[in-house]
Amino acid sequence: MSAALFRIVGWSYLPDFATKQALRVIHQTSSSIFHRPPPDPRTPAYALHYRLTFAAVVLCYLIYNFFEASGSITNNFYELLGVYPNSSDATLKTAFRGFARKYHPDRVGPSGEALFIEVRDAFEALKDPVVRFAYDRFGPDVLKWKECTTMREYLRRGLLSSSLYHVMTGAGLILFSAIGKPSPIVAWRYLLFLCLFASELYLLLAPSPSTLPPGPFVDAATSHATILNVIFPKRIVHQHVLLLHQVFFFLSVALSRVAPVLFPSLMRGDPIMDQQIVRAMAERLGALAKATEWEFSIMLDTELLAIHETPMVTSELSTLPQPHDVLKSDIMHALTMEMEDVVVENKLKSEVGPVKTAWDFAVSQEMRRRVQGWRLQNKLPSPPPETGQAKIHNRARSLSF
Repeated sequence: MSAALFRIVGWSYLPDFATKQALRVIHQTSSSIFHRPPPDPRTPAYALHYRLTFAAVVLCYLIYNFFEASGSITNNFYELLGVYPNSSDATLKTAFRGFARKYHPDRVGPSGEALFIEVRDAFEALKDPVVRFAYDRFGPDVLKWKECTTMREYLRRGLLSSSLYHVMTGAGLILFSAIGKPSPIVAWRYLLFLCLFASELYLLLAPSPSTLPPGPFVDAATSHATILNVIFPKRIVHQHVLLLHQVFFFLSVALSRVAPVLFPSLMRGDPIMDQQIVRAMAERLGALAKATEWEFSIMLDTELLAIHETPMVTSELSTLPQPHDVLKSDIMHALTMEMEDVVVENKLKSEVGPVKTAWDFAVSQEMRRRVQGWRLQNKLPSPPPETGQAKIHNRARSLSF
């Protein structure tokens, strides 16, 4: 448990710290040799250098964790005798005799008695090919399974014992996925867990070199060496499985630390992804604006054609000619003058200054004059004088009509 906590703390702080120190040394060395100043920390070049250095640091730390985890596994019976797992019974007997002569309690004293008794009991138990088959897959715990006598019973008991680890690990992954933030790393953790499960199942069910020897009623079972057998030739399947468990642990932790640095575009909140989302939204808004403009132009053409003397039917709206081709010159002149008035009026209303003040004053005076004329014509009393500027604006040329 303490080793697992130490590894979690190491993966939380060590890669970033080692990357910063290594990158500083690399920049100093390159600037002294190539006379090039290091990039600014806020530039893309520095980010690229940091990612490459971080990848190298993580790779070295993964290799260190791999060999450190492999070295923490207890030696098996074959390693204590100095033989290979596929050794014959005669080779094991010869190796045990040499071990007894070297580590017998009469020679090394009471301190070596426990080790000698352990190896002796394992040697006596592994004379049975069935027990040896189970020992290679499930470790020294099979020596305590006195109720098992056949290969099927050993396999059933061993697989049930191994399933507890996978059930607890799967439940932990589901719990972390439920309480954590959504991230693409979750899918990679599940994929890594499936690879671990498939690899362990293959190692446990594949034939081993220490199975029953071929005979008249037993066929020779061919075994395929894995990369773990090549790296650790004197280890058994049980030790390979324990190593896979530790590799899965620090690889799953490494994913949480490595992915945000090496693959920032896959993570939520990345600026590159935000720019892509904004660009896509802008394209959609542009398409909507074009469609709206097209619909508005059709409505405007329909209203303008209503002024024409010749009535148009609804079925002809799709082939309407342009307004300047069908409208008479006097109508176009009136429309042009009105549109100019609208542009001038909007321009005056949107600006602030003496022109705007003069416009408001002129409009208020004209409105007051018209109201007074209407009241005199209808013989109504005049209202009290208004204070402030008038809020009603009419077009300049319309006042003269």
